[in-house]
Amino acid sequence: MTRRFLMWTLFVGLTVEWIAPAAAYVQATGTIGGLVTDESGAVMPGVTVEVTNTDTNQSRSGVTGTDGFYTFPLLQPGPYSVKATLQGFRTALREGVRVTVESTARVDVRLSVGQLEESIKVTGEAPLVDTSSASLGTVIDEKKIVELPLNGRNFTQLGTLIPGVVASPPALGGAAGDATPGGFGATTAGFSVNGMRNQSNNFLLDGASNNDTFNTGFVMRPPPDAIQEFKIQTHSYNAEFGRNTGSVVNVVTKSGTNALHGAVWEFNRDDALQARNFFAPSTQNKPKLKQNQFGASLGGPILGDRFFGFGYYDGYKQKRGNTTNVVVLSDAQRSGDFGSTTVRDPLTDAAFPNNTIPSGRISP
Repeated sequence: MTRRFLMWTLFVGLTVEWIAPAAAYVQATGTIGGLVTDESGAVMPGVTVEVTNTDTNQSRSGVTGTDGFYTFPLLQPGPYSVKATLQGFRTALREGVRVTVESTARVDVRLSVGQLEESIKVTGEAPLVDTSSASLGTVIDEKKIVELPLNGRNFTQLGTLIPGVVASPPALGGAAGDATPGGFGATTAGFSVNGMRNQSNNFLLDGASNNDTFNTGFVMRPPPDAIQEFKIQTHSYNAEFGRNTGSVVNVVTKSGTNALHGAVWEFNRDDALQARNFFAPSTQNKPKLKQNQFGASLGGPILGDRFFGFGYYDGYKQKRGNTTNVVVLSDAQRSGDFGSTTVRDPLTDAAFPNNTIPSGRISP
């Protein structure tokens, strides 16, 4: 009975994912929009516009309104092509359009008179300035996430590349490389934005809340090889985001495409390459340090152009020793004689004669 129930649950889950894959994108989406005009600059209503994700071949289509504008919200971040068609005009095709999370790619199209079978192909990125929104934010793309050095592979360390974002001091839970949720203190808060506390950030993972409600900061920390991009919005973000007065950090994890892709990684730190603690005695061995971060990821098609999968494993092991300096009392000090060091009576605040604590005042 249990096996039958599990098989039925799996079948229903796969069916729902197949029929409505876009529902899984939640809020980690972007938008393509623009204006369609003719060669004279006049707006063109009724033009059929189709956007296609070139990684998955999934497409959506619509028609321009009476003002010539079109918009496609809730698009999964990635590369897209935009095609505009209308009887009596050449087909216009725009390739290389990049959709990023919580951003709008403006793609204006100009149609010229000609046969429908003829086409004009334009390749190029959409404008970098998003004029459709007043929010201020920056997208950290996959190239920066994977190729820039990270101590401990903590993606929040890249937030300091953005103006107005600074790393928190270690005493306030800075962006430590091995930051993990738990215990006390905002160890996973990462950074401070525009002078706000480092506990004032709102972390999202694929649009869903990823906040540690006890200590603040994030809960799940995907490895860099599993992150497609993330955006830090620092000012005037939309009303759909609330909860915090600092920034909104929306992390988009990778998804499967029609091409098989993956990665294997191993990052090692060893005491053999560590410098000796300046305050440690020369006769003392260096503290042990054996740290390994390892894992793999794999994504690809399960059912071409329709159903995709992506998964990863990330392991972390650390053996670490610490150098600690502790003052140990001498035999004379343990008997109450502190020599030239002034010792005061905690009851009267007066100095003990000869800096010696009476034996009757020493608790065994």
